[in-house]
Amino acid sequence: MTGLFLEDYNNLMKKFVFLMIFTCLSFDAFAGYTLKDLEVLTQEDNYDEFFSHALDIRPAERQGVWKEMLSKMADGLGQSILNRSEISKENFLKIEKIYLWPALRTDDVFKGHRQAIGLRYLKQCLKLDQPCWPDYKNFWEIDPKDPELAIKLAELALGREGSPIPTWNFLDVALKSPLSEFYCKKEFVLEAIFGKLEIDYIRLTKEGDLLKKIDETVHPDCLISFNKWLQEKLLKPNRTIDRELSFQILSAQGKTSQEILDFFYTAYLLETPSQGDLFNLAWSRLNELSKNSTRREKVLAIFKNLDPLPDELFASSDENKKRIILSHFKLKFPEYLDYYSQQCLNYYQGKTTFKNGNPTMKCPDLMKLDNAKNLIGNDKVETFFNTTKL
Repeated sequence: MTGLFLEDYNNLMKKFVFLMIFTCLSFDAFAGYTLKDLEVLTQEDNYDEFFSHALDIRPAERQGVWKEMLSKMADGLGQSILNRSEISKENFLKIEKIYLWPALRTDDVFKGHRQAIGLRYLKQCLKLDQPCWPDYKNFWEIDPKDPELAIKLAELALGREGSPIPTWNFLDVALKSPLSEFYCKKEFVLEAIFGKLEIDYIRLTKEGDLLKKIDETVHPDCLISFNKWLQEKLLKPNRTIDRELSFQILSAQGKTSQEILDFFYTAYLLETPSQGDLFNLAWSRLNELSKNSTRREKVLAIFKNLDPLPDELFASSDENKKRIILSHFKLKFPEYLDYYSQQCLNYYQGKTTFKNGNPTMKCPDLMKLDNAKNLIGNDKVETFFNTTKL
């Protein structure tokens, strides 16, 4: 019995010792890596293992040396990824994961690496048959306040369908920054501002304040480039409505000279004028011009640089409006009708080469008017029909 008892006792002790060893090992494993361990990994540039265990350190001990190592390893990891020819999704997500750590959100070097890595990756994957729009959206939403990143992401999405974030969401951030002056030199930014103000302008009531909308949308530093761009658009709009909106935005800021006013109101009557305050102002302006040949000459000089020439009125289905306005032009600004009709003949007779084709698209409509001979002269009308056989 004594022998059996001794054997049982020895077995029990072995189990106890084994349990103690296992428990100690378990506690060591639970304790995780120490600062010393992380120092070794830092010396070895072992990024994967380092970031797998960097948070093993208790929060109260994540100071001094730990922060220095974290910054060094994050910057090193970012640079090593940037040195590769392509950025894989795995590496992109790896950087995105650790960027969420509070200690790295304020690391400017790592932040720069993170942006460079993200932009390179997104530029690649947005070209795929299945663009990585979810990654694009998440990348922005992690840090949606950086104006430089905002403008770059807006550019990345240009011409691509399916973006989950409207361009204006980016520009709203960029254009409120002190760097807006530089962003506003980009054509797509100017077009986006114009598009935003067009929506606001259409929605304005009679009591609406366009200047207030401009102030809310455009940083003062941006207005210098924007207003210069508007003056060019005023002369050569993509659409008729673009000329009117360009004028209204400039006018709301008090940025319209006498020359701009003379030109706009004259062009307005030649396009698609409608009854209202604008029409009345344009009509009165033509009366003013009739009394000053110098001002008419300046306006005509502007028209001579346009291609095509404003002429939508000539094809209007409102015969009464067309007859009244053209009669007004004959009396107040006959020089425009003379110039327009001569350019028309030059084109159809082949006397002048026009790089963009016919600059007088609605000339046939003008020539077919019942009072065309009174407006531009019998000779021109007959020459046109003899040339074109219309």
